[in-house]
This record gives sequence, structure tokens and C-alpha cells, in this order.
Amino acid sequence: MELFLEKMTESKNLGKYLQEWWDSDACKELQKANDEAQQRAVGKYHMLSEQDKIDMVEAITYIMCKAEEEGTSHRGLQSALGIYPAGFWVNHLMDTHNALWTYYQDKKKKNNLDTLDDPVK
Repeated sequence: MELFLEKMTESKNLGKYLQEWWDSDACKELQKANDEAQQRAVGKYHMLSEQDKIDMVEAITYIMCKAEEEGTSHRGLQSALGIYPAGFWVNHLMDTHNALWTYYQDKKKKNNLDTLDDPVK
């Protein structure tokens, strides 16, 4: 990884070096480790009792929605969940952050427009 970053900064061939990274054994090992971690986490989740699953889903959705409604960053979301910095590698966390961030920003814009239409609000 360090060699990749060194090469990338030495040259203007970013695309070439990104492709080399994606084709590298280190990238494949990282992808494999991430897939295994995801499977392990899903396995642990399915071993929980129904009530524990409900509690976990309730806690995670509450924490995530509260943080996103406040306009947090991806790093802020990881902190709110208590998983920063290791949470960077959680699969689909960035996708979820982007979707929730967009949802709450759109909702905020709509509420601001509604307030403009009805100044009494």
C-alpha cells in the first residue's frame, strides 16, 4: 500500500496505478478479509435471539438516523456508532450514510420551502 501511494504521488498516471492496486494481491486479500468479516458479522447476528435482534436494529437505526438528521459526516457516523476508525471498513456504511444524508437534506429543504410558502409556520 505504501509503495502504491508513493508511485501515485510521483506520477500523473493515477488511473494506471489505481488499476495496479485493484489487480494486486494486497487488494484481493483486503477484499477477502472484508467479505469474511461481513459473513462473520451476519452469522453472529443470526445467532441472537429475536429480542436481541430487535434491540440491535432499534439501537443502530436510532443512532444512525439521529446522527444523519443532525447532518453528520461519514466519520461522525462512525463515531456516533462507537466504531471509529475501524468502522471505515464496514461494508455499505458509506452507502447508507450517503442515502440517509441525502434523505435528511432533501427533507430539510422541503421543510424550508414549506415554511416560505406559509410564514405562520
